[in-house]
Amino acid sequence: MSSKDKTIVTGFLSRIPLQQKFILITSVAIVVLMSIIGYLVTMRERQIMYADIERQGRVFAETLAIPVINDLIYERMGLVEEGGLIDNYIRGIFNKKELNLLYLAVLDEDGRVISHNDFREYGKVYTDPLTRHALRANTTVVQKFHSSKTGHDALDFATPLSIGKKRWGTLKFAISLEEVEHEISNMVKGILFFTLVVLVVGFFIIIILSRRFIRPITYLARTMERAGSGDLDVKVHIKGNDELALLGQSFNNMIERIKQANLELKRTHEKLLQSEKLASIGILASGVAHEINNPLGGMFNCVDMLELMGENEELRQKYLHLLKDGLNRIESIVGKLLWMSRTGSRNPEVVDVKALLQDIYKFVEYRLRNKDIRYSVDIEDGLTIIIDPHDFQQIMLNLIINAIHAINNTGELTIKGYSEDDYKIITVTDTGEGIDRENLPKIFDPFFTTKQPGEGTGLGLWLTYEIVKNYNGEITVESQKGVGTTFTLKFKR
Repeated sequence: MSSKDKTIVTGFLSRIPLQQKFILITSVAIVVLMSIIGYLVTMRERQIMYADIERQGRVFAETLAIPVINDLIYERMGLVEEGGLIDNYIRGIFNKKELNLLYLAVLDEDGRVISHNDFREYGKVYTDPLTRHALRANTTVVQKFHSSKTGHDALDFATPLSIGKKRWGTLKFAISLEEVEHEISNMVKGILFFTLVVLVVGFFIIIILSRRFIRPITYLARTMERAGSGDLDVKVHIKGNDELALLGQSFNNMIERIKQANLELKRTHEKLLQSEKLASIGILASGVAHEINNPLGGMFNCVDMLELMGENEELRQKYLHLLKDGLNRIESIVGKLLWMSRTGSRNPEVVDVKALLQDIYKFVEYRLRNKDIRYSVDIEDGLTIIIDPHDFQQIMLNLIINAIHAINNTGELTIKGYSEDDYKIITVTDTGEGIDRENLPKIFDPFFTTKQPGEGTGLGLWLTYEIVKNYNGEITVESQKGVGTTFTLKFKR
């Protein structure tokens, strides 16, 4: 078998389920084994039958040779009519059907027929290879040939008719092997039938064994495949106390450990996320304080004016209205700050990208003005994505804060949003110092940062990456040292 054929066979077997493969291989093994056994038995029986016929033929030849020699001596001495006694004896022997004789003849020293069961053969001189070999032999010779008369093989026997060194002729006859071949044919049919019975019985036994041993393995493999696909709510149910049951129990224990590890990992992830949220809020604290200080200053002025001119009803109503506006503004800022920092499960919904960016801008406005960063937003009208609003704010805050850190004194920060093919795309581009080429593959790694100690946790971009992946999105980065950086978010429609 060539390597190509082996590859095809291997590929074919690899696609067959284990249970069917077990049944197929075992069935083929039974057929091959029974074929080999049948062949060996048939060949053995054939040899035994041939040997038995040869033995009987030799005995028959040597036994028959004695009276034939006597008749030849009587004829040579003139005691009996020439040919009469031998002919009657030869025809009598030939007519016994149980001997399966094809012919029976007596030849003289030159191979001429002096007696034959067929009168038409009298006087013929045989020169065929079988006869020539027989005439030269001094013992009984057995030769196999194919008989055109019967269409079957036959054994040719020849024994010398001699007393002492005097040879009177040769006794020659052939026994047909047709009956032997029929017996062998019947034996082959019997072996085939027996093989079929064994195959049918073995097939049912194989199915029973496969259900007992192979099916649990297949079931365990499919369960493992489900677990590998992320379904950890699986459990193997294998009865018994054998190795398969032990393997199933070990798998169940492993799944439980993985579930517990995932829960711990989830809790750790939630804590890291919350920590990064608080870190982001801490970074924005100066901006939030500025937002609160402005209305507070106005409110103090209103209080001072009320103390001086509180009797004036018109002024009192005016300043009370201003106080109320200031308190509402502070309440709104603090409420948004608390809303950002809250923990809880994700609740994806359809969010308006442009509206959320406007809310986020209020938290970063102070830092942008403080660094003289020109901020521009170009969002396609009606652009929406399905995401938890808190997660989206966390993503954008992380990217915006990262951009603000990258810009030293003055620069530009541009956010664009648009639809393209099957994706909704948001880009955040800054004209900061850029990222070294060797650091690009590592920026989404946890705790990786190029900032000075105390300026960053190294978790912002990692958590951004994790959040985006949770919504089956993509985040990529392009950067050129000294030119700037662009982060691209892609979400499926």
